[in-house]
Amino acid sequence: YIYMKELVRIEEIKINGIKNVCHGKISFNEYSNILKGNFHDLKSVLGIYGQNGSGKTTVLEVTKLLKNILIGNKLPDYFDKFINNECENAEISYTFFINSMASKQLVTYTFLIGLIDEKYQIYSEKIVSKEYSETENKWKPQVTLIECTNQEIVLKKLANKISKDSLIELRVAQDIEKGTSFIFHKRNNKILLEQLTNTIRNDDQRLIDVLRLLPLYAETSLIIIENDVMGSINLNTYVPINLYLSKNDSLKMGEIAVNLLKPNEMPMEVFKDLEIVIKQIDIVLNAIIPSIRLEITNQKKQFLKNGEDGINFEIVSIRNNKLIPLKYESEGIKRLISVISSMIAAFNNYSICLMIDEFDSGIFEYLLGELVEIIDESAKGQFVFTSHNLRALEKLSYKSIIVTTANTNNRYIQLTGIKSNNNVRDYYYTNILLGGQCEPIYEETKNFKIKRAFRKAGSFNE
Repeated sequence: YIYMKELVRIEEIKINGIKNVCHGKISFNEYSNILKGNFHDLKSVLGIYGQNGSGKTTVLEVTKLLKNILIGNKLPDYFDKFINNECENAEISYTFFINSMASKQLVTYTFLIGLIDEKYQIYSEKIVSKEYSETENKWKPQVTLIECTNQEIVLKKLANKISKDSLIELRVAQDIEKGTSFIFHKRNNKILLEQLTNTIRNDDQRLIDVLRLLPLYAETSLIIIENDVMGSINLNTYVPINLYLSKNDSLKMGEIAVNLLKPNEMPMEVFKDLEIVIKQIDIVLNAIIPSIRLEITNQKKQFLKNGEDGINFEIVSIRNNKLIPLKYESEGIKRLISVISSMIAAFNNYSICLMIDEFDSGIFEYLLGELVEIIDESAKGQFVFTSHNLRALEKLSYKSIIVTTANTNNRYIQLTGIKSNNNVRDYYYTNILLGGQCEPIYEETKNFKIKRAFRKAGSFNE
């Protein structure tokens, strides 16, 4: 678990050659403050807007890819579907602000993915860092901490600190699990940390912090909720409840699928965690929608098939003192129930980065604006969302809004030319219709062509 004294936050994302993004860059609002040496106003909400198929969801998919790489997992088997048709390789770069016991640093991790032996693999990785000098109140020049190409550590000074036997072990681990990061493969990460700890110097400590904190951050603080996870809600079969419980030095996180069609059955230990989360969700849900409460009912202890202690139960909503099975609640209510625990985590923890795809789906427009405004004003962590509903544009600073463009080589921009008295929502509409940004932000459609297409398609039925 990462405390405030050891903080990791994403500040910038660069995507090259992934899906419909040839090149795109996104910076968080707080990044400019950090570059100026202001580390106190660390709250970030980022809304990503744009027409369908313009790269909004790609940001979340790439961040999920990063998460898996940092915790030592392999590239997904379907990664070839991620590569942009115009590009042979993909390059992804994330800049993090890391505040450890030893230093404050801005760390950029860049990795390249390409075809090797007819399989997509990470063939190059680089971690660069610049450290903040507390005495001089400025950032020092950037240095390369580690660089690897084709299972070799490029930096001679660093390679010389690692025994020959360990270098062989690093290569073997990579050969066994192709498609993993050379640096963050679990076994390699452990070997690198052990070797560097034995020969510690100032630069080594910065790299040690990076190797130690980034996998921990990815595993415990990076929460990505994709829209396809919500499919079970639309089918009215399950509600995936995202669980995040931290207490003292322990952390429990993950997803519990609550059956909507029949009573649930689960081990007693898992149920105890779910019980706490439902109480958390009920507090927030009742504040958002005062007419509804959430409760666990019909609890019956029983033995599970494996002989373990278990419990049988149902989750219901309560309206006007009447119990209503959760399956009869609206899609919006069920989506809120699904994500509230993660939102509570992002609201209260500086190191949490929560990303939700199509956050507006099923949520009343006015309520969407209020939620986004509350998170922007008071949340400690980072919150990134994609949306089609433009209500949030009236509640957030334009600096917290990224819009997609029709140019695949410059996919993400911040709106410019906004005056203090402008309504950002109206301004965005105007720029869709009339232009005015450095890139076209809408791939123009013609109403008469759409009408003609409907008529033409209908002729097949005649």
